[in-house]
Amino acid sequence: FATFPEELILTPTLAGSREGDTVLDPFSGAGTTGKVSLELGRYYTGIEQNIYYNQLAKERFEKCGLDAEILD
Repeated sequence: FATFPEELILTPTLAGSREGDTVLDPFSGAGTTGKVSLELGRYYTGIEQNIYYNQLAKERFEKCGLDAEILD
């Protein structure tokens, strides 16, 4: 997966959506976009075919206290 700092996704998320909107990430990986989106008050739908990355995202969201449902 491609790791990048959360600050990199902050500006596009703020510019491209409003609080309460849904952010779609078709290649969600470890969930950086999801984490930032949820923290900014957006809904988030991430699509990832690799179960390992889904687990990473789930653990990351839980660690940050973010409410997220991960479907396998």
